[in-house]
Amino acid sequence: MSNIDEFKKLYNFEFEEIKVDSFEEASEKYLATYKDGKEKGYTPVFLTVDEYLLKTFEISMKDENTDNMIDIFNKNLEKAKNINPIELFNKFIEQSMDKYFTEDDYKFDDSNKNNLKFLTIFNNEGNLKDNVILVKVPTTKPYEILAYFGMGSEDIATVKYWYEKYGAIPASITYDEMEFYVERPPQTLEETKKLAVEHYAFCYGLLWGCYDTLEEAASTIYKNVQWYFWWN
Repeated sequence: MSNIDEFKKLYNFEFEEIKVDSFEEASEKYLATYKDGKEKGYTPVFLTVDEYLLKTFEISMKDENTDNMIDIFNKNLEKAKNINPIELFNKFIEQSMDKYFTEDDYKFDDSNKNNLKFLTIFNNEGNLKDNVILVKVPTTKPYEILAYFGMGSEDIATVKYWYEKYGAIPASITYDEMEFYVERPPQTLEETKKLAVEHYAFCYGLLWGCYDTLEEAASTIYKNVQWYFWWN
């Protein structure tokens, strides 16, 4: 049985198998589907359905003693209602920002970054990965995408906060990566630095796995419609 057939056993969601040749084509496909979803009441997300993603679903179900991913969705979504992400961030943000930003002469890139480039669905050679699908998740609350695919309540609460503040929408998910489309990215350096620390709290792999310093991380997300995370 193919990976996509395995996915269909777990989820009764409408989806399309993606066949694109370029980053630009993938972005155009996503944005057109996102616009359609706003009109029809769903939120699209790219999933790379490899054996590792399927294994994470299997582990999640085993941990929760269920054979239904929707059971996990309901449980984690309910738990997320009682979590305040600001409290999760406080131990990071309340410390002096000087601890995180130490390069006084760093030149931040303050240009508008309006181009989506989905790195997670292409391999290192620039070719589309196998088993990439664009799923029409039946929700108008994009942070619920995380709950549907087995992610924890703290992650859901955090992404809900970012969605409400920045219009941050989970747009592509693999077993160890996530990319967001951001409708209202931060426009000031002060806010961007604070957000970079929040990103680090959300994903420790942000440093050294994705960026060498928080200055580099902040410069990347400054006025950027795309965020990238990798749990290495």
